[in-house]
Amino acid sequence: MTWKRSTSLFLPALLSCSVADAQTLGASAWSEGRLSSARLIAGGFRDGVYSAGVEIVLKNGAHTYWRNPGDAGAPPAIGFDQSKNLGLAQLRYPAPKRILEDGQDIFGYLDAVILPLDVKPAEAKSPVDLAVDLQYAACARICIPETAHFELRLAPEVANSEQSARLAQVVADLPRPVGAGGPTLRIAPLPGPAKPAWRLVLDPPPGPGGDVFSEAPDGWYFSTHRAADGGFDLILEQKPDDAPATVAVRLTIFDGARAFETSAQLEGGGVRP
Repeated sequence: MTWKRSTSLFLPALLSCSVADAQTLGASAWSEGRLSSARLIAGGFRDGVYSAGVEIVLKNGAHTYWRNPGDAGAPPAIGFDQSKNLGLAQLRYPAPKRILEDGQDIFGYLDAVILPLDVKPAEAKSPVDLAVDLQYAACARICIPETAHFELRLAPEVANSEQSARLAQVVADLPRPVGAGGPTLRIAPLPGPAKPAWRLVLDPPPGPGGDVFSEAPDGWYFSTHRAADGGFDLILEQKPDDAPATVAVRLTIFDGARAFETSAQLEGGGVRP
């Protein structure tokens, strides 16, 4: 079987954004697209790292994608080439939602999302002039690739902006390691199916809105489905022709209230913790 993952992106739109007039608000101006608006926001400063984030507001029931878009789509792409005094910038993702679109499972966000950024200055005592080039998709029946450019100065005087509390809450809700106050996870191979498959059992069991999302290296694709007993089935749908016997799979788990992350080494018919 060949598992094809498609990208239905067309009707390109170019968005632009100038430097925010009011830096003390801790936000750039909005970049307006056909199905979305986006801006850069700034929050607190702690342990030598600034908190920032890309805020995307979606229109007309549109969605955008997680770092693993699922059966179709494209994840966000971000660049910082024009930034000044930037040592390191790391984009982080809240747990996604499973969105059913034309019979396909899409992993992403509805309504709005803030993608946090951890920003470390190259020179600790100087501000960071953060310049962000963002590409992402906003989809509602059709998918429109949006392109935006933001600029925002990160400095102590804007470190406690109007956005600080919002960013702090988003960061607090990011997936944390399994075992850090969350459920325990047991993974066992499922006998019999035509495709290699594993049962994921959470203790305590997830609530009604619980879900599991998987990520694997290029060329591999695993689907996840809720089982009748409350667990989840992880099914290997595609692997490279020259695939090794063992593959590392990253799992994001939502128990109905909180999100957690872990990884597993899957091989043959077994699991290595």
